[in-house]
Amino acid sequence: RMASSVSARSSASGGGFSRAFRISASFGSSAAASQSWNAAGVTLAARAILFDNKARSLTLPHIQVKSVVDVDWSLLKQRGMTGVLLDKDHTLTAPYSDELYSKEVADAMSRCVTCFGRENVWVLSNSAGLRSYDPHGHEAARLSNLWGFGVATHTYRKPDPRCIDEALQAFPAGTEASRVVFVGDRSLTDVAVGNAAGMVTVQVSP
Repeated sequence: RMASSVSARSSASGGGFSRAFRISASFGSSAAASQSWNAAGVTLAARAILFDNKARSLTLPHIQVKSVVDVDWSLLKQRGMTGVLLDKDHTLTAPYSDELYSKEVADAMSRCVTCFGRENVWVLSNSAGLRSYDPHGHEAARLSNLWGFGVATHTYRKPDPRCIDEALQAFPAGTEASRVVFVGDRSLTDVAVGNAAGMVTVQVSP
């Protein structure tokens, strides 16, 4: 079971799911260099540390689970979600690896794709797909073929909100951020950028 407790939560975005619920449940060196300085992440961290309540609220997920294996994709679809955006490192794979963590993770992602459709399941990573590391999108295309779901190409790093605008361009036309689930492990990048965009955020344990 994905949810062990449910409590009311207001969302600044006004999205249907996030307004109603907060659910809690129990490639190499060039890629590493591309993540070594993330100005947007540092700025958000500083604001949160300095007790900026709005910044801190952005780091709180709607759903917490141990792994993507524990996400109930069918429930999210029933609640009106139409797409899924996922982090890569520590969420689907070990850092800079292209192998999914386990057969269980692969099976969970197969269920996700079956539920939402391949065109509605994408990875947004600060390594794979980042143009400063993969300028022509070759690595993103290779991983998409390997995994069976897409890897979005983008210029801006999480939690810069512009990366969400870029990622949404990969989804079918008319896809609304408020109907997309963002799944990741990091509060200051994955959760924060998803919440800022009005998405439903799911945090996995790193």
